[in-house]
Amino acid sequence: MNENVLGIDVGSVAVGIVEISPDGSIVTSRYCIHHGRIAETICSAVDASMLLRVSRVGATSSTPYFVNAMDRFDNHVCLIAALNSLQRQAGALLNIGAEKFSLHLFDENHAYKNCRTNSFCAAGTGSFLDQQALRLNLKGFEELNTVARSNAGHIPKIASRCAVFAKTDLIHAQQEGYGLEEICDGLCYGLAKNIVDTLFTNEKVDGDIVVCGGVSKNTAVLKHLRILIGKDLIVDENSQLYGAYGAAIRMAAKTSREVMDLRSPGNLIREEKNPIKYAHKPLDLKLSPNPDFAGVRQYSYKVKTRKAPDKVDVDVYQDIPSGMTYEAYLGIDIGSTSTKAVLIDIQKSVLAGFYTLTAGRPVDALCALYEAIDDFITLSRTTIEVIGAGATGSGRKLIGKIIHADRVIDEITAHARCAHELKPDVDTIIEIGGQDSKFTTIRNKTVTFSAMNTVCAAGTGSFLEEQAKRMGCPLDEYQTRTMYRQSPQSSNRCTVFMERDMNYYLGEGYSIDEVLTSALHSICENYLTKVAIEANIGNVICFQGATAKNKALVAAFEQRLNRPIYVSRYCHLSGALGVALMLSDEGIHSENFKGFGLYSQKIPVRSEVCSLCTNHCKLTVATLEGEELAYGFLCGRDYKTRRHVDNNSSGFDLLKERETAYMFTKEKKQKGNLTIGIPAALHIAEDLEFWKYFFDVLSIETVTSKGYGGALHDGKKISGAEFCAPLTALYGHVGYLLTKSDYVFLPFYL
Repeated sequence: MNENVLGIDVGSVAVGIVEISPDGSIVTSRYCIHHGRIAETICSAVDASMLLRVSRVGATSSTPYFVNAMDRFDNHVCLIAALNSLQRQAGALLNIGAEKFSLHLFDENHAYKNCRTNSFCAAGTGSFLDQQALRLNLKGFEELNTVARSNAGHIPKIASRCAVFAKTDLIHAQQEGYGLEEICDGLCYGLAKNIVDTLFTNEKVDGDIVVCGGVSKNTAVLKHLRILIGKDLIVDENSQLYGAYGAAIRMAAKTSREVMDLRSPGNLIREEKNPIKYAHKPLDLKLSPNPDFAGVRQYSYKVKTRKAPDKVDVDVYQDIPSGMTYEAYLGIDIGSTSTKAVLIDIQKSVLAGFYTLTAGRPVDALCALYEAIDDFITLSRTTIEVIGAGATGSGRKLIGKIIHADRVIDEITAHARCAHELKPDVDTIIEIGGQDSKFTTIRNKTVTFSAMNTVCAAGTGSFLEEQAKRMGCPLDEYQTRTMYRQSPQSSNRCTVFMERDMNYYLGEGYSIDEVLTSALHSICENYLTKVAIEANIGNVICFQGATAKNKALVAAFEQRLNRPIYVSRYCHLSGALGVALMLSDEGIHSENFKGFGLYSQKIPVRSEVCSLCTNHCKLTVATLEGEELAYGFLCGRDYKTRRHVDNNSSGFDLLKERETAYMFTKEKKQKGNLTIGIPAALHIAEDLEFWKYFFDVLSIETVTSKGYGGALHDGKKISGAEFCAPLTALYGHVGYLLTKSDYVFLPFYL
């Protein structure tokens, strides 16, 4: 008789299906990767014999609407129901899925206490690990796990905070000589460390910890988790099916005896489908000039003296008669993803531009450019005398010393100078590079504000490259395939969430090109919400960086802002061109430049990790003429400075000055027995002196938490949930004041 119950759990990458008997025993189970094709995966996983035994179907809340279930249950409730049935005595349940991870805590009586989860970031999840496996040409996390388990050596430090930054660390690790097994193990360690830092900081777990979710089958990650947590972890054979099993348990517990018609697997899918809807109009350049990137000649130079980078893209912008001699300025922009060089003559006309990938090898990238420039000069049968050279970009200090630069200029200033030359009335610069994005406003030729992204590379060139690679779209075809296309709305948070949305939309019937178009809108939205201040965007907008070459992306910004977006033919060379222009402005005429023959020299380079702060910057250290020069510092210090450097080099602290100006002396009044605590946190911190004065006038004693250093540490214990750091600190400040005062003052601001 068909009295069994079916539980279905559809996650971001996999489908879990569990059939249970009336006594709760598991009869059959399936776990399948769906690749966005959820309906087809469910129908192929459920056979007719299973349906003959099943009368009711329950599903988790994450399961899409078109899956035909009698009832849906909250995912966390399903996990706890499965735990209660399979591992009754556990003190905690650690769930690690493709996009989310969480920690459910229970007391000594196994009563539920609270839950902590990750924030809107997929670092430390299964999909993050899958992406890195594909980068390493592995079939998936199973093969990555197998390779990682074979590691008997050291492991490199690999960023687990962002899929794009992790790519750079993988390149560094390979260059440093780490083997595949060491790199895979380093990825598993990074994921485990991220989970522990997010969920277990200041969290004491009594009793056993049960692990469930897809990543529970990754034994390399579990090995590192056991060491980091300091406790054994329980993983049963059904750990990846807790959601589906819990849904079946909850469905079986319902008293209703209603049954479903399950004559075929197709009955599990509702026939009606959502109609295809578009969130964005077709992309088109209606307000913006159509950028023309063509020069006199373009070609790709094959590098002969270096293995990586192996080519340099050369753009020649002027007809150069043979036998001519030019005095020129050389600007170099060394970035985390690409390295660029520009030659301009003394009339500020651009002679040629050179572009190559940095590939984690800034010195090799510079030598590749020099080799290409030397070849360009030879082919042109001309003479170029460099009377001034300068550097910008994240590696400007290292490269500046190697080339004996006359000027080393920050990126904001260099890009602003270039934008002003090309569009004198510019007031806003959008700059999107390979791994970082910048937003700059200008007034009267002066930069008035600038900002850049930090530890997330969503909305950058590498982000776009990731999506194109996943969809099998060559980058040079991206704009032609997405122009004049409508598209749905996709996540703008990170590559992992974008991957989920792409899979979903493909399953819903959207074309690959429409899904690729949605990624452009995601980049635009991410930039405007995470980097730029939209209210400060002016009317004359210059878009710079190599991503500006994608006309469809320019059209996405135009559509979103309803303003013209100006892109020059030199957009990918903006930083280097800005440096060359500034050298010309100053009229520099030096003899510091040592020629382009540097590429024929051997420059010793090694890698090391800085341990002076928690950034753990991966450094490239070059030895030139007996001096050690380093690239890769986030804090901006020199290699010889053996301490972390504060980026505020002005010596002026606005907050301290404000505090001095607002400070007041207490009145000597008779105080009562009442003491009010005022937390020095969030918006209250700004008005601390005001509230102290307010209560002083009322003759009420006050105490503040100003200077209390344990707020964040204690706040994590008290809050019991994942909040942003300022809000978590507020919990700590209040907890501290409850021991120092009768009441804590928490004003609500309208």
